Amino acid sequence: MAKQLTRRNLIHKTATLLTAGVIAPGLVFAADAVNTDQGDPGVVYIPAGSGKKGKISRTDVEFKLDKSQTSGSFGSLELTIPPGTLGAPPHFHKTFDETCIVLEGEITIMVEKEIFKVGKGGWHLRPRGKVHTFWNNGPATAKVIEICSPGGHEAYMAELVKSFENGNHPDQAFMKNLADKYDIVFRFDLLGDIIKTYGVSL
Repeated sequence: MAKQLTRRNLIHKTATLLTAGVIAPGLVFAADAVNTDQGDPGVVYIPAGSGKKGKISRTDVEFKLDKSQTSGSFGSLELTIPPGTLGAPPHFHKTFDETCIVLEGEITIMVEKEIFKVGKGGWHLRPRGKVHTFWNNGPATAKVIEICSPGGHEAYMAELVKSFENGNHPDQAFMKNLADKYDIVFRFDLLGDIIKTYGVSL
C-alpha cells in the first residue's frame, strides 16, 4: 500500500524542492536527516521587518523560521551585510546545505575555489562538505535570505548573536565549542588571503 501523503511529509518535500531540487535536481537528502514525526506544525506568518533581531559584528540578523516550525526540514533568517563585511570565516558543514537568496545589493560567494557574484533576485546553493564563505565588497548594503536544510543552524546563529551582545566579542575557545556543537568546521588558514585579496573584514 502506498504511504499516505501527510501534511508533514508535504512540507518536507516542498522544503527539499525549494532548497535543492530547483537548483540542483540531483541532490537528495538523507531520509533520516529530517524529523517528520513531530506534531502537525502550525501556520506561521511573519510580517516584513519582524522576527527576533540581533547583530553579529556589523551584520544585522533577523530570525524567521526555525526547525520546530518546519518539522525539522529547514531554518531561515535574513542578513543585512554592510559593504566591506565578510559574512563568516571560511568553513564547511557535514550534515546540512545552505541556500542564499539575494533581496538587495550583491554578495560574493566562494565555494572551494569558485567565486560567484550573486545579485538581487539570485539564488545560490552551498552544498554540505564544501568549504565556503561570503562577503559584500560592493558599494551598497546587501540583504539576503539564508535557508539551511535540514534545520538547526539557526540555533547556532542565535547563540552567536548572544555572544556579541553588550559590545562583547566571542573568543577562540567559545567559537571552537560552538562549532563542535553545531557542525561547523572552520578553515581559518584561508581567512588571511580572503581578507587581503578582497578588502573585507569580519
